[in-house]
Order: sequence, then C-alpha cells, then structure tokens
Amino acid sequence: MSRLVIVDGHAIAHRAYHSIPPLTANGQPVNALYGFYSMLLSSIYTLKPRYLVVCLDSPGPTFRQTEFLGYRAKRKPADHDLVVQLPLLHTSLESAQIPTFAVGGYEADDLIATITSQALARPRLNKVTIITGDKDLMQLVGDRVELFVPIRGLSETKIFAADQVKENLGVLPSQVIDYKALVGDMSDNYPGIAGIGPKTAVELLTKYGSLDNIYLHLSDLSDLIRNKLISGKDDAYLSQKLATLVHNIPLKFSLQQSRWRSSSLQHLIPVFQSFHFKSLLSRIHKLYPVKNGLIGKNPTQTSLF
Repeated sequence: MSRLVIVDGHAIAHRAYHSIPPLTANGQPVNALYGFYSMLLSSIYTLKPRYLVVCLDSPGPTFRQTEFLGYRAKRKPADHDLVVQLPLLHTSLESAQIPTFAVGGYEADDLIATITSQALARPRLNKVTIITGDKDLMQLVGDRVELFVPIRGLSETKIFAADQVKENLGVLPSQVIDYKALVGDMSDNYPGIAGIGPKTAVELLTKYGSLDNIYLHLSDLSDLIRNKLISGKDDAYLSQKLATLVHNIPLKFSLQQSRWRSSSLQHLIPVFQSFHFKSLLSRIHKLYPVKNGLIGKNPTQTSLF
C-alpha cells in the first residue's frame, strides 16, 4: 500500500510525557522523547509507511488567538520538564532526517490538514494515516484518510475511520466542525452555544445535516432550543471558524522527499545513542538485520516488543 503517515508531534510527545515515568539522560528529562520515538517505531512497524512526516506546533500565538482572545486561555501551562524537551524533539527529528514542518501562526493540526489535502491530490497515494490523540483531526477522516490514535497511554492504538468517528461523537466526519460549533470545546475554550450539549447537537445534525441548515429550520424546533440557537448564533459561527482547520498554508511539501525506507532507521541510531535509549536501539537491531553496519530492508521478527 502507498501510505503517507503524518505524525502530530507535540500531541504524541505530550501524551508520552504523561504516560511514562520520569526519565533522564545527560541530566535532562527525556521521557516525552522516549515515548515519542517508541510510538514512532511501533507505527513504522505496524503501518509500513511509504512516506513519513512530522508536524509540530510553533511557539507564539496563532491566528485563532488573534480571532478570539479567550482561545486556550484556561489551559494550564505545560510542565517545565515537558517544555524543555520540545526543542530537543525538533532538533532530533532533523538529525534523524525525518521531514518536519512547523509554521509560525498555525497549529500542527493546520499543517496536517494542508499536507493531507496536498497528498490526496496524488491519485496513486492509497492512504493518509495521521498519528494523533487530538479529536479535532476527526474532521479530516474520509475514504483515504484515517487516524491512528494511541489509547491507554501509548500501549494500545485504535484506527479511526468514518464509522469510528460516528461511534465516538455520534456524527459523521463531515459534521465534526458543526458539532464543535454547537457544543464548543472546553480544552480550546471556545464557547459553542450555551445550553446545547452533545446529545442535542447530535440530534440536530442527524436531522438537518449542517449548522447552516439548522438555522434555516428554526421554526421546526421547540421554543427552548430555538431561543438558545438564536441567542447563541454569533458564538456558534465563531466556534465553527475556530474549529475549522486550514488546508492552504503555503508550505513546501514534497511527497517524494518524504519517502521512508527501513534503511532510514539508520539515522535514528545516533539520536537514540545521544539520549541513551538503549531499549529503542535494541528494538531496531532485533527487528532489522544489520549488514556491514547498515540496516537492511526487511523486518526479521513479527513483534516489535
């Protein structure tokens, strides 16, 4: 299969940090890095990508914070021991020669949406698989796009295709943005419509299909729901705008330059050595034959652990 794997870098590093006990190397915390690269190895082995890229958030405000000053305002600051690992993630990915994207003013989610759109323009690409724990990316799921989501820390994963999105949220991937417009997002701190919860949102979108169509049928609704929709209309459309990922960021993405081969793991070896990730080095050497100091093409074992 011709598959592009896009890794939501900081989302996976954040999950790793909170899933793995404190770990240090050279006097600095590295548990987020260890978990990220452990997940990366597992994903490479499981998904067998032909192409691989990582998208990262950039420091500083994004355009959403300009649009809405309250955006993410209630989030607690990230732990210092996580923050200091993020620059190391970026530099280590560069050392490993893994194509990495970060654009000021945009979130990694927007970069993922843009690269996904560009990749889908290639008819010979069978699948885009996005490795993330962020449900905002469910809006991208389609016939050729799926999410690969770690659950229970990093120990288990689940594929989210359209059916799994519907099972999880109650709406289709194409309705995820309007679902968030109705219910808001506590994590990102945008409002939705006061008094409209997930159950009502699902009922409305199931019947009317979209936010616009709901507002075209206000007269069909009960006084209680209609009044909430009328009073919350501005918040709904603001939330819709904030929830919508950007698909046209000007960035230089080349599918060919993102080509991944098992021999590319060679570049991870010095990275793992620098962080003293002995178990990850062992996993590489157990899985892939080494001849004349170079990693071969085919895995030698059936399990990554």
